[in-house]
Formats: sequence, C-alpha cells, structure tokens
Amino acid sequence: MSDCERGQDTEPAPAGDAPWWAGLGPTGGVVLIVSGIGLLLWLILRGGTADDDWSHYYGAGKILAIGCVIAGTTFLARRRG
Repeated sequence: MSDCERGQDTEPAPAGDAPWWAGLGPTGGVVLIVSGIGLLLWLILRGGTADDDWSHYYGAGKILAIGCVIAGTTFLARRRG
C-alpha cells in the first residue's frame, strides 16, 4: 500500500522526548505569558537590593519567552491552515 492510498495520518506523532510545554496550546501559552509578566512585575515592584540574585529575573523571563513562542506558533499555524 502506498502513502497516497493510505491517506493522511490522523494520530499525532509520538513525543517521547518532547519538552514539558509541547502540548500546552494557545491557552497554555497565554497563561505562561501572563504568569511571566506577573512574576517580572512582582520582582521589579517589590524593591530588591543591589545584591539581588538575577536568576529570579532570568527564570521569569524564560517563562515569558516560552509562553510567547507557544502562543505565537500556534496562532500562526492556525492562521496558515
């Protein structure tokens, strides 16, 4: 049986090594964006000292960036389809 006769696969590809955010979708992306913005605002507005640990800002920025990528790619994929 050739690929043309078989038709299009309806099952998603197996995701054994997929990252934790792989199946979140646009709603999960928006939630991560809001969470990242909230964390960054909380870190900025709480008034830390000069010797603050910058890894907190890095973690919040990473959550925001992952949310932007997830939401952006899912919205673009839906727009193309």
